[in-house]
Amino acid sequence: MDNEGYVIGGMAFLLIIPALILSNIFISAVIMDKTQINPFESDRIFQISGDVESDIPRFAVQGLNETSDMASKTGEPVYNSRSIIKTRIQAKVDDTYWGYQRETGINVHCKINSVDNSVDPYKICVNSTLYINYNDSCIVKNLSQDIQFASSDFPDSTGCYKIRDPLPFIKTKGYGDVKVVGDKIYYGTTLSNYLKSKDIQNYGVYENASSPLYIKRCPYDPYHSHGHSNMGLTLKNCIDNGYYHLSADGACIFCRLEGKSVCSHTGLETFVLPGNGKLNYETGPCSVDHVIFSATPAGIYPGRLLEYKFNDTISVLMYLDKGHRNKYGIPID
Repeated sequence: MDNEGYVIGGMAFLLIIPALILSNIFISAVIMDKTQINPFESDRIFQISGDVESDIPRFAVQGLNETSDMASKTGEPVYNSRSIIKTRIQAKVDDTYWGYQRETGINVHCKINSVDNSVDPYKICVNSTLYINYNDSCIVKNLSQDIQFASSDFPDSTGCYKIRDPLPFIKTKGYGDVKVVGDKIYYGTTLSNYLKSKDIQNYGVYENASSPLYIKRCPYDPYHSHGHSNMGLTLKNCIDNGYYHLSADGACIFCRLEGKSVCSHTGLETFVLPGNGKLNYETGPCSVDHVIFSATPAGIYPGRLLEYKFNDTISVLMYLDKGHRNKYGIPID
């Protein structure tokens, strides 16, 4: 008999038990963390939990690096890029902790639930559930980690992975060869061939063009300091270092992997520099990657020629429209 005076039959009660068990598991895994620790085993359990938590960011960046490298080398878009990276992270977690129970008696399982955009486009968000059982102790912990994959530099001592930008390789496949030298992509005639195929005016200015190879976060913030500071020296340093910038129009890392130049997420943009030498046209395709690699010819809009001279030598030469000149603090003539 229950609290309201109703009798629950034995068979009905037995049928309810599995539902209650499943309900408990669901609540533990999805809504709240569950911890039941024997004091004598707490140090070991929490150490393992910390190890797994610190391994996930490393595995995530490794998985992203492998996926980006594959797209860059093949020129093929990686459809369902979030799912591909999720699978790579899960495989690395499983390989690392597969034999842990046999060796230590501790059951460790971490399920990667999802990989998606972070609010910060230089990061990705990895959601996972960690299960650890050891004798009478257990932990069920839900993790949501924003993992940085791009910074302003990559000092050798950090062991950081450099994440290639796959978009230029995907977009220019079939138009010629590109060459990678150091931290830059050199297009030869490939980019001008690509623009010519779309009937873009003054496409020839992008013969021997170049752009950054790796995604690096621009440290010069606010962005209008690029043109306002040191007579454009900040802009020159930004271009020389191949930095990327926050952009409402540019593509996020996942959409870049899928061959999209624009997307609905907060994305990134960088500069694509025309070939060296004196340019013969006052206007040309705007030197921003999401413009150059637009999905439609109509999206490849023109910009006006911009020149900055340092020590009587032209060091910055590109085309920017009014909107991007405003963004980077470059005077509008």
